[in-house]
Amino acid sequence: MAPTPERSLAKSREYFARARHVIPSCTQTFSKGPTQFVQGVAPIFLQRGRGSHVWDVDGNEYIDYPMALGPIVLGYDDPDVLAAVRAQLADGVTFSLAHPLEVEVAETLAKIVPCAEMVRFGKNGSDVTTAAVKLARSPDVGAHPGQRSRGQSIHLEGEA
Repeated sequence: MAPTPERSLAKSREYFARARHVIPSCTQTFSKGPTQFVQGVAPIFLQRGRGSHVWDVDGNEYIDYPMALGPIVLGYDDPDVLAAVRAQLADGVTFSLAHPLEVEVAETLAKIVPCAEMVRFGKNGSDVTTAAVKLARSPDVGAHPGQRSRGQSIHLEGEA
C-alpha cells in the first residue's frame, strides 16, 4: 500500500485559529465541528464541491462520504439542481407568505409516501423534533379534520 501523500493544511489551521475567537466550538452546526472528525487527518473547512468530491481551503481533494451530512445525494454541482435553483433565484427564495411549490411538493410526497396524509416542512432537526413532540402530545392525534379525539396516542416502532 502506497503511503498517503503529505498535504498542506495551513489555511485550514489559520481558519480554525480565527474561528476559535468568534464561533463557539468553531462551527455553526455541531455535527460539522472539528471534534466530529479525526483531527489532523480530516479537513476542517471545505471550499467547494463537484459530484462526490470536495476541496478544502488548502486545495486538497476528498471524497465526501458524509454527503454534506446527508442532503447531497445527487452530488455537488448537479446540472439539473443548479438549473432549478437558478430559475427559482430569479423569482425569489424567501417570501412572507406560502409559495405554490410548498403545495406541489407536499402533494407529491403525500402521493408517494403511503402513510403521509399531510406534510409539514421543517428547517432543521430541532424544528422537526419539536413538531414531533407537539404532535405526540396533541389531544387531536388521530382525529379527522374538525373533530377532536381524546385519549389516543401515537406508537412508533423501529430503530432511531
